[in-house]
Amino acid sequence: MPSWISCPKGHSTKSVSIQQAAVALSEGRRIGACKKCGKELQYRISHTYANDRTGKEYSFEVTRAVRLGTRIESESYDPFLLVLREIDTGKEQILPTFWAHGESGAQRGGQFPPLLRLEEWKALFRQLDSRFEELEQRIRVRAYELYEKRGRGDGHDLEDWLQAEAELRGRKALPAAA
Repeated sequence: MPSWISCPKGHSTKSVSIQQAAVALSEGRRIGACKKCGKELQYRISHTYANDRTGKEYSFEVTRAVRLGTRIESESYDPFLLVLREIDTGKEQILPTFWAHGESGAQRGGQFPPLLRLEEWKALFRQLDSRFEELEQRIRVRAYELYEKRGRGDGHDLEDWLQAEAELRGRKALPAAA
């Protein structure tokens, strides 16, 4: 997944690293200006989907970045969620990414999300949006209410959770698989 910094006219620059661009976007700052034309620099990514048999390459602009700032064990890494806007369609996607630094301080990571346990991902998302934890707690309370309403019968915990989640998110409930 190649990524680069350029202006809208296509002039690329090596004066700003990809990580510096992500940090600037996460802080609400401009990445910089093109030295050739003066236009604002953009963080671009091109990608070919593995399941797309046409092999078409899609171009994205990183429009926002959220720096999650955490550590795993003794490893120092800098995790981000990048909001990508597809150039052709304007459709937005979110890409988890990180940069890892070894003991020497040299960058050795790039465009792949860290392998984290579910609880670690939840912790990162709680940092991103405190409403995540509030919603999870409201779902938990509603699921318990459904359990009590049914007469505290065991064996329906997943069904109760999915029903509570659907009610609170305003969506159709998913069926619980055995």
